[in-house]
Order: sequence, then structure tokens, then C-alpha cells
Amino acid sequence: MWKGKAVIRSRPPRKRSGSSPLQKQQQAKFVLMHKFLKPLLPLLNVTYNNLAFQMTGFNKAFSYNVKNAITGEYPDLKIDYAMVLIGRGDLPNVMMPVSVFSKEGKLVFNWTDNSRKGKAKAFDKAFVAVYCEKNGEWEFDLNLAKRSDGTCSIDIKELANNEVHSYIGFITENGKDVTDSLYTGLIKL
Repeated sequence: MWKGKAVIRSRPPRKRSGSSPLQKQQQAKFVLMHKFLKPLLPLLNVTYNNLAFQMTGFNKAFSYNVKNAITGEYPDLKIDYAMVLIGRGDLPNVMMPVSVFSKEGKLVFNWTDNSRKGKAKAFDKAFVAVYCEKNGEWEFDLNLAKRSDGTCSIDIKELANNEVHSYIGFITENGKDVTDSLYTGLIKL
């Protein structure tokens, strides 16, 4: 049984001698995105859970981002950081959030509270993620502040003297509704 469904496995068919060029391209996309998203597994299992039917949230996030956030031609594939979504859903997001690096080694996110617009509530929880391409490291947190706070920060001292990509989104208190995450830009620390 897997996810409440009876499954049976058979032996895989024998592999052909080589992969086609399209198969090699798809395999390269999978390797690139898996390496990028794997550290976010606990976050993605929550922020994509509402869309994941008979699969994990991580698998749904992986599928979306492989299709939408990889650019370039094989073998020169790259991640388009502005197209990455670390959360997906129809909960209204805040408008034009910004992130700035503080002297204390924190990345500070600011936004305008838009509670009571659609399903947005004052106590929706902010989630943020920060990625350092140079180190291949993520910092993230799922419960930093409420939507009504208008600000939150995440400690990123260990990423100092690097450039980071940052994302923010919101999730309801019960975890059932999520916003599409927003890319808040590339920041030089």
C-alpha cells in the first residue's frame, strides 16, 4: 500500500544500450532540479501539499519547477530563479514584497498587509526561503510572522559575502491554503 492505494511492482524492462538525446536532456533537467530542491523537502511537502494528489508535495513541486523554471539548451541548462515557485495555491499573496539585508546578518522581508482581501487573513503565516547559488545552500523557515505583521527576518549570517535569491509566501493557520511564492530578487550580502 502506498498513499492508500494498492500497488505492485514488476521487474523493470532491460535498458537499451543508450539514451536518446531527448532522454539525456530530460535526465539532465531532473538531476539539476533535484539537486536544487532536495534541501527544501520539508518545506515543499507543506507548501505543495494542497496540490499533491497521490504524490508528495515535494514531487508536485519538482514536477512544476522542472517544467517551468529551467532554461537553456542541453547541456547548458540553468535554473531561472525568478520562475521558481516554492509554494503554490490560490490564497491571495501580498503585493510587491521586498527583502533587504541588515547589518545584523538577517534578511528582512517587508510587505503591506492585505488581510480581508479574498481568503487572506491577518494570521496567515509567512514562509521564506533564501538560496545561495555559490554554495548551493538554502535557509528557510515556515512560521516567521503573521501576514498582519508586515515584516519578518531570517538569520543568514553563514551566507555573508554572497549573493542570494529570496522567496516569500503565506500559508493559512490550518495549512490548507497556500499562496504562490513570490521571488523577491537577487541580493548582494
